[in-house]
Amino acid sequence: LCLGLLGEGLMWEPQSTDPKPAGEVLRRHGLEPLELGPKEGLALINGTQLISSLGCEAVMRSINVARCADVTCAITLEALMGTHNAFHPKIHAARPHCGQNLVASRIRGLLEPEKPSDLFDSHRYSGKVQDAYTLRCVPQVHGVVFETIEFVKRLLDVEL
Repeated sequence: LCLGLLGEGLMWEPQSTDPKPAGEVLRRHGLEPLELGPKEGLALINGTQLISSLGCEAVMRSINVARCADVTCAITLEALMGTHNAFHPKIHAARPHCGQNLVASRIRGLLEPEKPSDLFDSHRYSGKVQDAYTLRCVPQVHGVVFETIEFVKRLLDVEL
């Protein structure tokens, strides 16, 4: 990560798909390699920059996967003509888990838009009491994932 700043190693240029010698890339862009003073070399390699940047990318990907999982739950529930009762706000208000409440709210929003689907109308008043455990407990499971992602985001905020 730091070799390029010193004109060493390889670097990518915006218009290139292959890495080139860092010194050449810097010169082509009118830049000089850094000349390090006392302890600056240690400062460049003794930080958490690389792992923090990888952590940020992992968090962003995790958020996308978690949201897709919520959408998948809603689609599955609709396809199986499931009941929406397990996502009622009163059920989730009984426990103070912010992730659980958020996921239940997201899924409710996906299941009960202003204009429900024709499929929803076909089973809105079914006598089904409850769905499979794997569907009705999605807010509890996905909620923990959401809370973990939020925890990691707070850790990364401190590092950045």
